[in-house]
Amino acid sequence: MSNHFIQPTADGFKDACLDEYLALGYYRMRNSIFTTNQVFVEYYGNSALFTPVFWLRTVLDLVAESRSSLRIRKKCSGFTVSFLPAVITEEMEELYTAYRNHINFNTSDSCRECMMDEDILVNPFNSRMIEVRDGARLIAVGYFDIGLDSSMAILNFYHPDYRQFSLGKFLLLQSLDYSREQQMRFYYPGYLSTTHPKMDYKIFPDLNAIEVFFPVEKEWLPYRDYSKLQLHDYFMSKIAGFGW
Repeated sequence: MSNHFIQPTADGFKDACLDEYLALGYYRMRNSIFTTNQVFVEYYGNSALFTPVFWLRTVLDLVAESRSSLRIRKKCSGFTVSFLPAVITEEMEELYTAYRNHINFNTSDSCRECMMDEDILVNPFNSRMIEVRDGARLIAVGYFDIGLDSSMAILNFYHPDYRQFSLGKFLLLQSLDYSREQQMRFYYPGYLSTTHPKMDYKIFPDLNAIEVFFPVEKEWLPYRDYSKLQLHDYFMSKIAGFGW
């Protein structure tokens, strides 16, 4: 499937509208939503790699707290966590720059560039953010959008000085906590690659709670029932070369 973008109407992508698009395999990109079944992943020192991708969602009622999750929560128990309306401040941009300079893959030059189109003044999404602080120091930020029944991960980043705390996964756990408290059913972490492990963290914290979207049938099925090889074969037989 070639990339398919939908621009926002005056009402934006909020409430049940966002739920409906997420359930059809769409996802946010800056101020629009899009869907695709293939992306290029580029890493420093390497050429761009083509990879099939499949959209995932977490069924919140099925998530069981794992030992790994409990260890991460314990490691981060001394930090302060706040859920707030989403904003982008100079403090967050400085944190994003420290994070971007540490990672080994290409991403946007700034937090604002990653989140927003320059010519759009009003956010068409209902966005929230997670702040994690060590005392007064901002050490991690997570952005996510909410509908009525679903939430969608947008951007998580943290200071490399704190990489031993697994703050990316801690932000994911906090997003799940918030979504459950709001009595939502689904959390959408994005897509998974069939050929590259870089995106595998999205099945954390519970493989048995993850569903994968099959775009031809427009059906969500348990991810645990399919290997990456099976998903890759599905892509090659039903999507590649068929204009999906």
